[in-house]
Amino acid sequence: MDDRKEYWWVSHEAVIQPAEVGFVGGIPVSFRFIGMAGSIPAASAELIERLPAPPVPVMNTHATPSPQPQAQPQRRGSWLWFIGVLLLILVAQCSGPLFDMLK
Repeated sequence: MDDRKEYWWVSHEAVIQPAEVGFVGGIPVSFRFIGMAGSIPAASAELIERLPAPPVPVMNTHATPSPQPQAQPQRRGSWLWFIGVLLLILVAQCSGPLFDMLK
């Protein structure tokens, strides 16, 4: 027999609530409303619409990750940034007199 639990919107006593539905062989057997204790028989409520499946964790929490060796910080472009900043400062400081000379 196929025993499983699914989450559905269930109508019970003119109220629609989310519930955990227990199935046996594809037939609903019991309802347990979310946030309430106890369950009710399946004959006293009606299934409305199935809720989406709960999210599954992406990473396995039981496996411990192996420590990775520390990578050295990337310094390849640091001189290029330094020269670029100096050039911008030079242009900002000299743009006024340079413009006056070109005029």
